[in-house]
Amino acid sequence: MFPLLLRRYAASNFWIGFAVGGEGVFALLLPFWVGVLSDRMPSALAMRYGRRMLPLLVAAPIMALSVAAAPFASTYWLMTGALFVFFAALHGYLTPLWTLMLDSVPDERRARVQGTRGVLRALGLAYGLVAAGLLYSIAPSAPFVAAAALIVVTTAMTWQAERKLGGDREPRERERSGVHDAWKQLRRNRGALWLLVANALWNGAIDGIRPYIFLYASIVLGLTVAQTSLGLGTLIVGIGIGSVISGRLGDKLPRGRLLRIGTGVLVVALAIAMFIGTVVHNALWAELALGIGGLGAAAILTIGYPYFAELVGEARQGEYTGLWVFSVGFGRIVAPMLVGLAIDFGSRMMPRVKGYPMMWAAASLMGFGGWLALGRAIRSAARQGHEDRPADERAA
Repeated sequence: MFPLLLRRYAASNFWIGFAVGGEGVFALLLPFWVGVLSDRMPSALAMRYGRRMLPLLVAAPIMALSVAAAPFASTYWLMTGALFVFFAALHGYLTPLWTLMLDSVPDERRARVQGTRGVLRALGLAYGLVAAGLLYSIAPSAPFVAAAALIVVTTAMTWQAERKLGGDREPRERERSGVHDAWKQLRRNRGALWLLVANALWNGAIDGIRPYIFLYASIVLGLTVAQTSLGLGTLIVGIGIGSVISGRLGDKLPRGRLLRIGTGVLVVALAIAMFIGTVVHNALWAELALGIGGLGAAAILTIGYPYFAELVGEARQGEYTGLWVFSVGFGRIVAPMLVGLAIDFGSRMMPRVKGYPMMWAAASLMGFGGWLALGRAIRSAARQGHEDRPADERAA
C-alpha cells in the first residue's frame, strides 16, 4: 500500500523506488548487529525483560507509530522518512523474533513451530493482498492503522508467551570473543556457509518476481488488479498447506533432503509458469503453477532456518540468526534488479508481452542455483561430521 500513497507526492517512479528500496540498506546493516546486541545484553536487563524481548519491546512501538503516521504525512519526504523509520525498526525486530524460537523450542520440534509460523505468514500475506486493499478502498489510512494495532497486539502476545516459556533470561558471563568471530567460524563451517548462499538464492527466486507479478498478469494474461489479487489466493493456500506438511515432516525426516525436494518443486513450478507465459497464456494454469510454487516455497521457508540452526549449533544464536536474516535481505534486494534486467532483455524477443515471461526464467535460474548450493551445503556438512539425519534421531 505504501507505493499507492507515495504516488500522490513522488515526482516520478524513480522516487517511489527510492523510498521502497531504502529497506535494503537496513536489511543489510541491522540484522547481524541486533543479534550481537541480544547475545551480549547485560544480565540485569536480560533477566528482567528477556534477552530477545527487549529489542522487540523497543522496536514494536516505533514500527507501530511510523506505519500509522505514514498516511497522514503531507509531503514526499515526510512519508519517506516515516517509511525509513519503519524499515529500521522492522529489521531490528526480525532477528530477535526469529532467535526467540531457538531459545524456546528444542531442535526436534522446530520444524513444526516454523510450520505454524508459515501458516501465520500465509494469513499475513492474505491480509496484505486482500484485506489491506479492501480497507484502503474504505479509507487510505485504514490498513496502516490496522497494521499498527496488529504490531502492538502480536508483540504483547509474544511477550506473554515468552514469559511463560522462560525465553532466555539466564545470566551469562560477559562474552570475551570479538563480534567478528561468528564470521570467522562460519568460513570454517562450509555447510552453513553454502546454506546461506542457498537461502539468498531461494529468497531471490521467491521475491524477485514480486514487484512484477501484477504487471505480468495485466500484460500477459489480461487480468485486472482485482482478478490478480484473487488469483494469488492459490499461492496463499499453497504456502499454508505446504507449511503444515513441511513442519510435520521436518521433525521426522532429514531436513536437507526435504529442502532439496521443496526447492525442486519450486523450480518446476517456475518453469511451468515460464511455459504458460510464453505459449499458453492461460490464467487458470498460471494459478495452478502458483499453487505448486507455494508448496515448494513453504518447504524452504519452514525448514531452511531450523536446518541452519542445526548446522551452526546452539551458541551465539542471535549472531547466527542475524546472518540468516542478512542472507534473506540480500536475496530480496539483488533479485528484483536481476529479474528486471531479464524482462528488459526478453522484451526484444517477446515484444507483444514486453518480455515479462522472462521473469520466470530468471527466478528459475536462481531457484536452481539454490538447489545446487544446498547440495554443496549437505555434502560439506557431511564431510565435517554432520550427517543429514532426522531431528528425533539426533536427540536420542
